[in-house]
Amino acid sequence: MATVTFFLLATDEEDARNRFICKLAGIHCYEKLWTHILVADQEKLKNLDEMLWEYPADKFVPHVARSARSDTCLVTLGCEDQLVGVGEVLINTTSGVPNISSQFNKICVVALTKERPQAREQYRQYRSLGYELFHELHDEESDFESSATTTETEQT
Repeated sequence: MATVTFFLLATDEEDARNRFICKLAGIHCYEKLWTHILVADQEKLKNLDEMLWEYPADKFVPHVARSARSDTCLVTLGCEDQLVGVGEVLINTTSGVPNISSQFNKICVVALTKERPQAREQYRQYRSLGYELFHELHDEESDFESSATTTETEQT
């Protein structure tokens, strides 16, 4: 069964979300998991694409903007709710449950503080579809691996 993890950030800064997504994509990339990052529009795609070249500073996260699985790159970015191929991880930065969710084993949703009501609605939608759900609270200053302050599992 596919899982959805909600990463709830203790900030409202879009750059903080993008840095967190870059870390998350880097972790999955180095675990050799094909990861697709779904963004809402071309502007957000451009911003995240640029940040992935610079962050995290100590690692290189090879990536490409495309709506199909890449044979040469484990991290892809796109803003269309259509994707060719099946992947391991979807990082969903949009406000809803995308049609491509069923093509992935693991879905990550990264939400800012101001987006918690919207994240709750997404949580309900994923739950109604039968996904196994988790959530973690993160502050930007802490290390990714050790910053989870709460993890909760809900099985439906």
